[in-house]
Amino acid sequence: MLDGKQFYFAGTNAFYLGSTDVTSDDQVRTFFQVQSANGVKVVRFWGFVNGYGGGSVTSTPHPIQSSVGQYNEAGLKRIDLILSEAAKQDIKVIVTLANFEPQFGGIQWYVDQILGTGHDRELFYTNSQAMQYYRQYVSTLVYRTNTFTGTQYKYDATILSWELLNEPHTTDNYEKNRGLQPGKMVRDWLDEMSTWLKGIDSNHLISSGEEGYRADGDTSGNYANWINGGYKGVDFVGDINLPHIDFATVHVYPDNWGIPASDFEWVRSNVIADRANIAHSAGKPIIMEESGMKTGYVGSRNSFLGDIYQWASENNYAGTLVWQVYAWNYNDGQYDFNYKMDGAQAMWNQYGYMNSK
Repeated sequence: MLDGKQFYFAGTNAFYLGSTDVTSDDQVRTFFQVQSANGVKVVRFWGFVNGYGGGSVTSTPHPIQSSVGQYNEAGLKRIDLILSEAAKQDIKVIVTLANFEPQFGGIQWYVDQILGTGHDRELFYTNSQAMQYYRQYVSTLVYRTNTFTGTQYKYDATILSWELLNEPHTTDNYEKNRGLQPGKMVRDWLDEMSTWLKGIDSNHLISSGEEGYRADGDTSGNYANWINGGYKGVDFVGDINLPHIDFATVHVYPDNWGIPASDFEWVRSNVIADRANIAHSAGKPIIMEESGMKTGYVGSRNSFLGDIYQWASENNYAGTLVWQVYAWNYNDGQYDFNYKMDGAQAMWNQYGYMNSK
């Protein structure tokens, strides 16, 4: 719901916007102007850039958080700019607060900062100091006053959701190999952090950022065991039933999951419909927060996205965000594309459809 009405949207991921080393201020302005002109209503970006260096840290020379608790004002002003420019174009944003993977300094960075190198990144979910520094960074954002608009973040209607973590999960079979209940570590962390965050900001939605892995699903078939059987340490059913997780997220990458093009439609009922049924049974919306394909997976990107979005519509997904369509001439030869390439027509179709609902 937004302003008392059901809110449907389509848009794109743009994880890179928060880094001053990856994009200039002018590019941020151009990004929102172009995306708005094409019909985008929501953009998801990473609202963190941690540390800099090699090894387990993959970041950029000018991070927002150089070491735990040490913040770069120029980096924070970049987030100010993103919120300001999004508001000018009537675009909402999902702000992701940390990353399981190493890009932009993921949760391993927090563990390394506190314990030194050589420790499991999963300690991020249980180490009290790691949780303290994560809360400190999130609090810095929640209570920050935007230098462009004068609005404190916790009151900024441009923010659609705070997202606790990009793709929370564990190393494969991490809990199973230790005799632990698969999914409990991540679920306990999501419960604690969502409860805490809702306590300091009740104005915004909170999402988990998870991909849709289950710990208790049907494990028959070629692909279902690792997606549904607790292999990834995530319990989709338990997580969406947490009281302060406001909507469900799924990330849909059949090619990356090892599903051949000939079995592409497997995701229709086994992932897209199944996760929607779970979310709706919990009384909560669901969005397809990431989806995409590498060039050549099932023919055209237009065809792939058209099918994926049709299946999302069949199951009343409230939003879809592609990974990822650029506002300028960029193509990485894999998942990223722009409005002059295959995939653009599917995006325009989806923008028009979702914006008309």
